Amino acid sequence: MANKRIEKDERTAFIEKISYGYGYKFITFALLLDIIYRSFRYNEAPWDLFAIIILSGLGMTLYQHRQKILGFGWLKIVALTLTVAVFSAIITVLLT
Repeated sequence: MANKRIEKDERTAFIEKISYGYGYKFITFALLLDIIYRSFRYNEAPWDLFAIIILSGLGMTLYQHRQKILGFGWLKIVALTLTVAVFSAIITVLLT
């Protein structure tokens, strides 16, 4: 019994969660690059891809809120992100 191999422990679960985070970030930035490409190359408005990104982020945030792991720092980050997004949108509209 001492030689029995353990398939999953806290370390493997931690590394799995980190790898899922990297995968999510890769997919999100790939979608954003696809949005930029479609917008400039084909003059499309790919709102469907924006919806995928926004809904997945909203789903993660709601899950974290239900599990009560969000602190007050996340509110500052959300406010800063929204501010940067609004100013970026205004600048983009004015330049086009």
